[in-house]
Amino acid sequence: MKKLMKDIFVKIKDILKIAKKYLSVAIKYFCKYTGLTYLKSKFMKLPNKYKRWVYGIGFILPWLLGLAYISLPILLKSIRMAFSDKYYFVTGIGWQITGKWNDFTQFKRIFRDEPFHVSQIFHTLEDVALVVPLVVVFALILALLLNQKVKGIAIFRTIFFIPVILLSGNMLMNFERNSLLTVPAIANGEISNFMNEYFPDLFNEVIISAFGKIVLILWLSGVQILIFLAGLQKMDKSTYEAARIDGASMWELFWKITLPALVPLIYLNIIYTTIIYSNLSNNAIVQIINVHSDESRMLGGTLTDEINYGRAYSAALSWILFMIELLVISFYSLVIKLSSRKYN
Repeated sequence: MKKLMKDIFVKIKDILKIAKKYLSVAIKYFCKYTGLTYLKSKFMKLPNKYKRWVYGIGFILPWLLGLAYISLPILLKSIRMAFSDKYYFVTGIGWQITGKWNDFTQFKRIFRDEPFHVSQIFHTLEDVALVVPLVVVFALILALLLNQKVKGIAIFRTIFFIPVILLSGNMLMNFERNSLLTVPAIANGEISNFMNEYFPDLFNEVIISAFGKIVLILWLSGVQILIFLAGLQKMDKSTYEAARIDGASMWELFWKITLPALVPLIYLNIIYTTIIYSNLSNNAIVQIINVHSDESRMLGGTLTDEINYGRAYSAALSWILFMIELLVISFYSLVIKLSSRKYN
């Protein structure tokens, strides 16, 4: 039996060698008669600068094609919808867009006729602006802890990444419905009562809001932790050794070496966290679009309520959400840039 199996493997190996030989010959003739060989010879003569440029374009070419043929048409249609007076369905014709772009009909209605929606827009801005720095700072602290050489560290890293998988789909809504995203002491008012006795009201609101989202912040930090870990593990250990020889403390090592090296990753995590958190199903604007459009929860989402709102109104809300994301990313990127000037 062993001899038979050995003979079969030898024959398969010989067949693959022959197939490889004929395939290489076929590819050679194909490249020769289609002009690819000529192009290769010309490409090899190019300076390295232009070679890298070609490699880069080739790497992102699938994304560019997807952007041009899939994403860009949808994006332009969304802009047209947001600036239209009405987007409605006509039997036998299809969806139609009416109105002038310069009238800003939907945006005027949002900020002039819908006070509840305006309040939710500002609530979303405050919420995102609060959570993003907390998630980034929390992820950085955990990455520093998980970068230590201790037994079972791979298990801890896996545990912190599990929430990234569990937050997919409708799991977040189920966790929120069952009060699994908040601390019991916050829900019972124990922390708020303690804070009110010793601190001003404005300071209390920020702290209590942060405590109320501490579980959600933990759950949102998985990818950011991995990004920071990748940066920490690529740092040159000789730099730390030289600094220690010069008498630098752990505190000085962090502020003078570690943090400046992680600044590019902080930018990346700010962008990632803002986009992910702003588009969660529990976001106030997302709720208005998909779930309930009024404070009493009697009306459905604006996307499906064609009588009161419609798709054009929902498109305007989605672009307001995009502007909130852009504003938060720009603000914190500016803060990081100004703070890192002394390291340049």
